Amino acid sequence: QAAGDVGSQVIVAQDVTPEENDVKQLSPMMSRCGEQAGRQPRRWVADAGYWSDANARLEDEETELFIATTTDWKQRKQLREKGAPRGRIPAKATTKDRMERKLLTKRGREVYRQRGMTIEAIFGQMVTRGLTRFLLRGIEKVRAEWSLWCTTHNVLKLWRSGWMFRAG
Repeated sequence: QAAGDVGSQVIVAQDVTPEENDVKQLSPMMSRCGEQAGRQPRRWVADAGYWSDANARLEDEETELFIATTTDWKQRKQLREKGAPRGRIPAKATTKDRMERKLLTKRGREVYRQRGMTIEAIFGQMVTRGLTRFLLRGIEKVRAEWSLWCTTHNVLKLWRSGWMFRAG
């Protein structure tokens, strides 16, 4: 699991889980971001693996969620074919209907498009650097290994951007 900053592709939170899918990982990652980055982002963008009504209800006045409700290729096809929604949200709209509607708005399309340029790029860069599998065994050792990979990723991003730490 990793959460990345849109502009810089810096990893702001990371963790390893033995869970087989991501659906139960959104809330823990949001908490990890608060712990590791010191604050919550105003906006979370997640792929369809994180979709659930429970996750959609994590949205509040301080945190806006954009969670795909179908697999990515289906989502992209749907976005190309449908125009932006008009009119009021139907009173009988489900949580899923509301999220799909949000993703179809002009703003929703733009925000969700940033996901591919952020987290997918981060994971692609990890593979390019040689991470195709973990070398250590056991959840705690794999967490340490993943943390090291994420730290070196961030150091490289900061170094390449010309960022310098100045004490005092």
